[in-house]
Amino acid sequence: MPANLSPEFKAAEDEYRQARDPQARLACLEKMLSAIPKHKGTEKMQADIKRRISKLKDGLERKSGKKGFSYMVDREGAAQIAIVGGPNVGKSSLVEATTNARVEIGDYPFTTRSPQPAMLAYENLQFQLVDMPAVSREHMEFWVTDIIRVADLALWVIDSAAADLERDVAEVCDVLADRKVEMVGHDALDDGMNAAVRKLRSLIVAAKMDAPGAARGLPWLKARFEPEFFVLPLSAFSDDARGDLGRAVFQLARIIRVYSKTPSKEPDLQKPYIMHQGDTLMDFARKVHKDFADGLRFARVWGEGKFDGQRIQRDQQLADGDVIELHI
Repeated sequence: MPANLSPEFKAAEDEYRQARDPQARLACLEKMLSAIPKHKGTEKMQADIKRRISKLKDGLERKSGKKGFSYMVDREGAAQIAIVGGPNVGKSSLVEATTNARVEIGDYPFTTRSPQPAMLAYENLQFQLVDMPAVSREHMEFWVTDIIRVADLALWVIDSAAADLERDVAEVCDVLADRKVEMVGHDALDDGMNAAVRKLRSLIVAAKMDAPGAARGLPWLKARFEPEFFVLPLSAFSDDARGDLGRAVFQLARIIRVYSKTPSKEPDLQKPYIMHQGDTLMDFARKVHKDFADGLRFARVWGEGKFDGQRIQRDQQLADGDVIELHI
């Protein structure tokens, strides 16, 4: 059975080959294992990646003298999104309100002790949210930043009603900086996991908007972060929380949905191919199957602002909602 490796896997593999730092190589391997198709044709590759992960972790633990364990979250959906924030800012409440997951919620610090993945539905897409322990000087496991580094995006959840917003924001920034992670805004480019500092495109969630004091905290957050970041005011008790968060994540992810059409048949609009802004016809052909890219003769497109069935060039950039008919 052919492996049919995805572009995400190949990109992570390329970064692994270029990486020199053991921690960066480990992050690349974990992303490769998350992105690899799970079937019989890749069993040997999966075993080899797991062996290399184990070897690297052993070496890192011996070097640092740390004893313990790490977590890896298998990647699902259109993007993996790390939920980041200090203690008791409302991360778990947000996840429970916007997904079908049931998570442990408490009014005491460090309620979440392990990564908790959950799926956020938006139209015909699913985004994987990963709730994690708090970012804190008091206590923070090393694996928390391991997961953050391999995520596609982050939701930085901030308690908009906190008594000292400036201190809370500064603590998260400082702790992540010590771990070589920096939250960046919506226009930032992904610099790859093997960079000296992982710059992760992030959305600011102004949480607990139903709480006293939030009306005072929100203007401070907007003044502090906009326009570099999107600041999304949100209450876990709002009926619109799921839709509001889904739209914001979709925009942050720069995703476009492209559909494949067989000649003389209608496309399945419930099963999009997940592409990104700037991707071209050839990127789509490679994602469908490498044989389509190698043997492509021409393609037709249906979509907004296009003539139905018009032929397009190989370097034509695609748009959200495009329907492509490939001919080989």
